[in-house]
Amino acid sequence: MRWRGSIRKDWVLKLFSLGFALLVWFFVVGEQKAEVNVSIPLELVNIPADLVIANDIPSNIDVRVYGPRSMIRAMATKGIFRVIDLKDATPGKTTVHLSPDSLSLPGAVRTLRIQPSNVEIVLEPLVLSDFPVRPVLKGTVAKYHKVLDTDVYPSRVVISGPESVIKAIKDVRTFPVELDGASDDITREVGLDLQGLHVSLEEKGTYKVTVHIVPAQGTRRITHIPVQIETTKPDVLWWPRIVSVTLRGPILDLRGIKVTDIYVGISVKGLEPGIHSVEPECIVPGGFTLMEITPRNIKVNIPKDS
Repeated sequence: MRWRGSIRKDWVLKLFSLGFALLVWFFVVGEQKAEVNVSIPLELVNIPADLVIANDIPSNIDVRVYGPRSMIRAMATKGIFRVIDLKDATPGKTTVHLSPDSLSLPGAVRTLRIQPSNVEIVLEPLVLSDFPVRPVLKGTVAKYHKVLDTDVYPSRVVISGPESVIKAIKDVRTFPVELDGASDDITREVGLDLQGLHVSLEEKGTYKVTVHIVPAQGTRRITHIPVQIETTKPDVLWWPRIVSVTLRGPILDLRGIKVTDIYVGISVKGLEPGIHSVEPECIVPGGFTLMEITPRNIKVNIPKDS
């Protein structure tokens, strides 16, 4: 009786196993197949400490696969990636062939195509050097103003990278500092723009850029300024009676200068009777520079005493 029960129990287990196997078989064989593109990360490991990659390497490869849809969908959660081991690499160019056999895909999934099928890796000696930091400005300052100069602190930066790249660098630029129509000095903290350079900062941090902004200088010619004369003699004659003056100073302030703000005068003290050519005195408001008086001399006729 016991052996009959044992046989009956074994048959139940065998039938259950057979049914489960058939179910899996039907699931795999009978499931709808798909041909799709999947993106698989590319990882470079064991790069020698004295070498660095000097070219652009794709972060992912495009793989065309065929197989059950459920398995293809599950690949995303299994962390499938392609590893390139550079343990024994030397300076120069290395071409790595990416074959279907090098990908660990589920058994029912086949690789149809890999793009790119070859990856070129250029290795160069790792070089470290320091460079001046150059501020980059974006936009414009307020009207009638200009950028006088810029300061940056720290003024130099140490970077490391491929030998050919480091040799070609003259300075390292900051990310742009927005001027935003400023009319006075501005200070901003920005990072360094190392995009596309294949280099690394030895010390990470921000850089303080100060932009010194001053009123723009310009010139203005002011006409019809009367010439004053210092004399007690009523019959003294002088000509011309009006002159023009050219001033230099902040453009904004120049626009507000009026004729009455400028003094032009001559003195006849000590002059003998007759006709003289006298250089006039000109007094202009503070902050402005006298560039020219037109005409440069005034004719004065001092009559003889009656």
